Amino acid sequence: MKKVMKKVIAAMVSTAVLLPLAACGNSDTDSAAATTAAAATTAGDSKASEGGGSVGADGVDHTQGEPFKIRFATNASAGDVAGDGISQTGKGMIYFCKQIEERSGGRITTQIFTDGQLASSTQEYIGGAQNGAYEIFMLNCGSWADYTPAYAGLNIPYLYMDYDDAYAVLDSGLRQEWDQRAQADTQCIPLAHLDIGFRQLTANKEIHSPADLKGVKIRTMVDPIQMNCWEAFGASVTPVPYAELYTALQQKLVDAQENPPSNIVSSKIYEMQSYCMKTNHNFTTTIMAASPVFWSTLSEEDKVFIQDLWKETEMYVRSLTEDLSDGFFDEMQSKGTTVIELTTDELKVFQDVAKSVWPQVEEQMGSEAYNKLVDFVLDYQAKK
Repeated sequence: MKKVMKKVIAAMVSTAVLLPLAACGNSDTDSAAATTAAAATTAGDSKASEGGGSVGADGVDHTQGEPFKIRFATNASAGDVAGDGISQTGKGMIYFCKQIEERSGGRITTQIFTDGQLASSTQEYIGGAQNGAYEIFMLNCGSWADYTPAYAGLNIPYLYMDYDDAYAVLDSGLRQEWDQRAQADTQCIPLAHLDIGFRQLTANKEIHSPADLKGVKIRTMVDPIQMNCWEAFGASVTPVPYAELYTALQQKLVDAQENPPSNIVSSKIYEMQSYCMKTNHNFTTTIMAASPVFWSTLSEEDKVFIQDLWKETEMYVRSLTEDLSDGFFDEMQSKGTTVIELTTDELKVFQDVAKSVWPQVEEQMGSEAYNKLVDFVLDYQAKK
């Protein structure tokens, strides 16, 4: 991604970052979270009783209104949301939590439930949200496929060649159409796409071509397109929930896996894998979505407040992604994992094989929507 773009994005959130930050609860420290929540609520009540309150940049006093708590359901590790967070999504959740608590004067409190405590599979995430088991959940774009084809366009292997390609789509009307489709199919309300970079392959042997994957048991996203793509590469796909991936590698239920660098580091997958190949096969976003039960209880002012803050958080995460990914590769190497930069010729073999599954995406999306997306991306790439 161009450095200029990163500076622009960073500038958009710099003012918010400088605000004093309130604490954000984590389920692994319940007593501390309860204390924080109580203190935050007290602060909010105090401001309200004084008849004061602070008017935000949007002209709305967000300290006023009914108090409520947002529980986050995520597969992210507890370590990923400790302190300021480790991965892009970890940092994004922490940023959102701190900002909403601060700007609401403690009226709105938050708690993050990590490691799949509230849900671990797609069915559990969507079902739990539909039933109001929690307020907001985090689910990888590929994992929505069991319920909706809305995000199939984000899962086309090797369509997006760099961050600019992906951001151009996410900032277009295409993303809005996908979010609307996802909401219609699941009743859940998409709030943000937090990008976590390009996915990479890890294994306990060097992989330089699809031929090297023959017989290798690999864990992928539970998404038909991704699973079919890795089968086309020659691997044996074994579905494993993300929260159970480390154990599956440890017990040798799978030999390899693919994930963005942030996940490889935050979940310490590098401890179980000797090599990381820079395949860059898929750009990935984690979609933050609200429970329809929760959403129906909110005032219009709070809905806009939450939506606008997630937009801000999305831009904040973008400003971090490229540099964080580079740092994650460095950390892997420092922990003993060899990072392999595939050659252009080696990558082309993977790209050519991957295109064999593109017609399956067209079938999922429908020809009109598929062609609209591919034409948009190819036209954007041609103009760069």
